Amino acid sequence: MDLYIMRHGLAVGSFEWPGDDASRPLTEPGVARTREVIRRLAGEGRLNVGEIWSSPLVRAAQTAAIAGEVLSIRPRSVSLLACGCPPAELDKLLQPLAGALRGVLLVGHEPDCGLLIARLAGVPGGACPLKKAGVAYLSGSPRAGGMQLRWRLSPKEILGERKS
Repeated sequence: MDLYIMRHGLAVGSFEWPGDDASRPLTEPGVARTREVIRRLAGEGRLNVGEIWSSPLVRAAQTAAIAGEVLSIRPRSVSLLACGCPPAELDKLLQPLAGALRGVLLVGHEPDCGLLIARLAGVPGGACPLKKAGVAYLSGSPRAGGMQLRWRLSPKEILGERKS
């Protein structure tokens, strides 16, 4: 199967946000950058996605909604993708997808995304962190060590921007 893992876009800072962490939204630049990242990957044929699963936290749900608009897919909220889910629990969630014809895009948070990537790809050291609005692509069997990390890109790399 093809699995894409995306960290939510740039959100309002936790010190700036008067509400609880779960309700922190994307910033306007975060919305625009996230949309451009998805458009670029889709336009280059780098996203073969049939489903989008998202953390229920607002910043991830907004990121998934943007991806859904671009890809014409309705995102599904998955509580296990909220912050702090043990990667072994996500393994159980992914197992039924092994025979999926099209890929799944998971939208979540750090450090969870990076830990899941490392677990699925069997990466020594246990972490492959993603930048905000960064995306990783894995293929293979969705179990610990059963997938190959094909690429992991920051928004700057996706958009062809120079590193500063």
